[in-house]
Amino acid sequence: MLKPKYQELEGNERYEGFCVDMLKELSQILKFYYKIQLVADGVYGVAEANGTWTGMVGELISR
Repeated sequence: MLKPKYQELEGNERYEGFCVDMLKELSQILKFYYKIQLVADGVYGVAEANGTWTGMVGELISR
């Protein structure tokens, strides 16, 4: 979830919530770097008739 006044914050500091807290803790324990990024179309993802996905799911699949 984006924090209020997110324009004044940068990087992962723009976000808050349980999942963000958990990701931060895991990255410190397991020593990995992450970057939270909004998807261009702003949706989680839906399956299209041709078998492709949109949104966040589509971006993950295409990597």
